[in-house]
Amino acid sequence: MNNKAKQVFAGFLLGLMLSAIGSFVFIMILLPKYSFEKLFFGLVERGLLTKVITLGTLPNAIVFHLLIKKKRDYITKGVLSVVVSMAVFFAILKML
Repeated sequence: MNNKAKQVFAGFLLGLMLSAIGSFVFIMILLPKYSFEKLFFGLVERGLLTKVITLGTLPNAIVFHLLIKKKRDYITKGVLSVVVSMAVFFAILKML
């Protein structure tokens, strides 16, 4: 694997981790009195999990902006690919 592909892959992993952390923080700030397990299954049952995960991708916008300013183009492509793939996945999921 060449250096460019490694950077894109690192950006992809960074975007996934930021989305997971952002979703977790969003859930814990919004509804801190419930256990994570009970809250997770409640969100799945009500069909709100995709909305929470989508809001959890907001930290990716901040990191995207910082990476653009630092001219880290290949890592930025990885972060952007996470956002685009999540948007496509959730759009397809809504159609089903």
